[in-house]
Amino acid sequence: MKKLLVLVIIALAIAAFLYFPRGASVASTNAATLAVVNTAIEGSRSGAAFAPALDGEVFANGDVVKSNDNGRAVLTFFDGSSLAIDPGSQVRVVSLNRVAGDGLQVTIEQTLGRSWASVQKLKTPDSKFEVRTPSSTAAVRGTAFQTIVERRADGTTQTTFLADEGTLLVSASAGGTTTVNAGSQVSIGEFQPAPAVPSPIPPSPRLEITGSAGLGFTATSPQGETCNSGGQLQQIPGCVATAQANKISVRAPSRGHWGLLLTAASALQNATLTVDGFIGTARSGTRVFTRSFNLGDLVKSGFTLTVGGQIAVSAFDDPQLVTTICGAEVAGRVFTGDKLEQRVDAVRAFSQGNKSQPVGIVITEADLTQAVAAGATNTGGVASVSNVKVSIDGAGLHVTGQAVAGPLSVNVNGIVVAGPVNDKLVLRLSSLSAEPLPVGVVDGFRSGIEQALAQSTATVPFLVRRVAFRQGCLGISGVTPP
Repeated sequence: MKKLLVLVIIALAIAAFLYFPRGASVASTNAATLAVVNTAIEGSRSGAAFAPALDGEVFANGDVVKSNDNGRAVLTFFDGSSLAIDPGSQVRVVSLNRVAGDGLQVTIEQTLGRSWASVQKLKTPDSKFEVRTPSSTAAVRGTAFQTIVERRADGTTQTTFLADEGTLLVSASAGGTTTVNAGSQVSIGEFQPAPAVPSPIPPSPRLEITGSAGLGFTATSPQGETCNSGGQLQQIPGCVATAQANKISVRAPSRGHWGLLLTAASALQNATLTVDGFIGTARSGTRVFTRSFNLGDLVKSGFTLTVGGQIAVSAFDDPQLVTTICGAEVAGRVFTGDKLEQRVDAVRAFSQGNKSQPVGIVITEADLTQAVAAGATNTGGVASVSNVKVSIDGAGLHVTGQAVAGPLSVNVNGIVVAGPVNDKLVLRLSSLSAEPLPVGVVDGFRSGIEQALAQSTATVPFLVRRVAFRQGCLGISGVTPP
């Protein structure tokens, strides 16, 4: 791991000259950052062929995200708005721009499948957020809504917009406009005008999670999407947060295991988290979690939801104190603490003795900075690396450092993204800034860097299914070999 990251520093410097034309990187302020929730997400940039997409990559004007029957992903825009993409879907970023006054202008084209948009309140009069389909366009200024594009027997498509919060203005390509308020929906086929009025969203099961005053919480669906009580994250389709009531409500929740992360900004005695299931307006199942919290505690728990004629909520998982958000999100046996090399050794030993078991490892930015600093002097004599720092957020690993080769000193700034491809961990250079190195130095480093990147999968001794970048940490999860 240490040698790999040292070589990544050098790779960033070299790539400025060797791999990337000047000006080719995309500024994250004019792009959306991708989080891969499940594998099998592909991306296409500027009309290029589709290739596996990794967690932390950015998508801008003209770029396309496609999911297969198992893939799920979330695009997060620079204002905090997000678009969750369900299996079997395809969306294209038609336009994405920042305007004066910190405004946002977004047009998304969705040709097939399902998406869930959680749009922050737009800040300027010229801001907009639109989803365009083959039959219609929905325009919003701050709302949460679902878009479903289905192919009909005659080969045309039908689009249904469902508003769970706020108001949609839906315009049909064949003419007409429908105002869709919260709790309503509208369906429009190709070559058909918009109806005069929407219809109510049909009744469905509902999940409500309510925290007592001062208790913050985040729920993670069985599919890996999240929704929190503060409303900053509403990635789960049908999830709406009511911050004043410290509550989230999920329309048509998925059956399976739901994860919970709870925290408190101050000490709390006997704080409660109530989970209710509803069929229509009738409460069907309920559970109450009670615990005292110290300032800054992060507590991981969860429950299993059964959905049918009734909703049943299981007993809560035994609560666990965790030190990072990543530790709360990774499923199965989670390895944290100890030195990084010891942690990797412990994962390897667990994988050898436990077959087909969920497992994960959490790595913090402090781990990576210390590991790289400790090994920065061992680069085979071809260069020295110093002043290395690694920070982590949703856009990936941000690496800075100084690479010195002979009389040349290069200050490096770059971003490394990662993700699972064919059950292996893949690292990719997303963006960088560095002066070019001489050709002779490039030739001396090139083979070693390529080998290090190709062999990086050897440091993860399990089948990688998900890589999640979070503020300050990285979670790698999967299953041990059968």
